Amino acid sequence: MNDRRDEEIKVVAASAPKRDKRLIVLIVCLCVAVALAIGAVGGFIGHAIGKSNVTVIHSQDGNVSQLSQINERSIVDVVDEVADSVVEIECTVLVQSGGGWFQRPTTYSATSAGSGVIISADGTIVTNHHVIEGATQIKVRLRNSEEHTASLVGSDQSHDIAVLKISAENLTYATFGTYELKVGQTVVVIGNPLGKLGGSVTDGIISALDRDISIDGVTMRLLQTNASINSGNSGGGMFDLDGRLIGIVNAKSTGTDVEGLGFAIPADVALSVVTEILSA
Repeated sequence: MNDRRDEEIKVVAASAPKRDKRLIVLIVCLCVAVALAIGAVGGFIGHAIGKSNVTVIHSQDGNVSQLSQINERSIVDVVDEVADSVVEIECTVLVQSGGGWFQRPTTYSATSAGSGVIISADGTIVTNHHVIEGATQIKVRLRNSEEHTASLVGSDQSHDIAVLKISAENLTYATFGTYELKVGQTVVVIGNPLGKLGGSVTDGIISALDRDISIDGVTMRLLQTNASINSGNSGGGMFDLDGRLIGIVNAKSTGTDVEGLGFAIPADVALSVVTEILSA
């Protein structure tokens, strides 16, 4: 019995190479096909990573465990794109003081400052009503320090929006972003804090979407942000990371114990008011 088994085993072992030649060829072909397929998939993923900023996250054993999409650009990208659309505004106003029994009030000129955002290449600018209220002269300074005298197209005190016009061409302008915003979304604020620091950039998040805030006796529903906002920022722009104008800055809560409370008029409200003013 043992001899017969040995002979059978020898026969199988001897004939295996004949069948293996075809089997080996088949296996090699399959390996090549699989390698080509893996290469194609790898190339596609690599292309997708390059095109869509996809980050591949690996587990400890080296296997791909997650793909996360990163669409947001950096703050530097936003500033490069939109900073030239934000301007400094300086107003001359007449102020009266004194007066009383047998005395006439004294009238003198004073200046106030704010910010604005260019919304058309030919020099249409949106700002706050309270920035230009009572102004006898309005000057606009571009980011390149070029100065222009502006005319008032119209304003809406109830929404704190005003529209100015300067004589210029081919200006960088901002595009309104009227879409659903989210609490926690990153924002970039550009303006002229203190009336002396034009082009200042701060960043933060949207802290709330619909705060009812009373300013000078008028209640408005505003965006709340923790981005640094100071006097002079009024009329400046709040942008998202796609460079869209999502708000017009118009207020900051003040007080010795108050920090990180700034407010802006939502873009859809501002755009609606601007459209009405321009079509009047």
